[in-house]
Amino acid sequence: MNKEEFISLIKSRGAMVFPASSDQEILFANTDLQNMRAAMLANFIQDLYKSCSAITMGSACIFGPKENERGIKYPLPSIVEINKDMIGNKNLFGKTVFGRNDLFWFAFDAMGNCFMLDNLTLSPLRRYDNPYRAMLDCLIVGKI
Repeated sequence: MNKEEFISLIKSRGAMVFPASSDQEILFANTDLQNMRAAMLANFIQDLYKSCSAITMGSACIFGPKENERGIKYPLPSIVEINKDMIGNKNLFGKTVFGRNDLFWFAFDAMGNCFMLDNLTLSPLRRYDNPYRAMLDCLIVGKI
């Protein structure tokens, strides 16, 4: 699965896709993550942000490089805000959280490997070879 197939599939299932991010927004998010000693944005997520800044589907979301208004009481926080809240958890050392649903968190490491994380302990439960499969698993559970 590639980016275009992924975006087409989730749109067909009712996902809300936010407008693309600017190169400057991506650069600022990358710098902030680096300063927090989290994994910098992987190539797949930077590529996704150039097409859409964030995605929500039911209760699940993929965080973007900036906060996004979604028409309800609470805005969708940025990837930087989410990771600031999680600094210090030993299971996230070298990882950056990029998505969540009601059951799991999703993160990537500096090599671009994606992981499904336990909702409470943030310990890895599954490792993905394809980042788009990880994002799909994240979003689909939010719609169930």
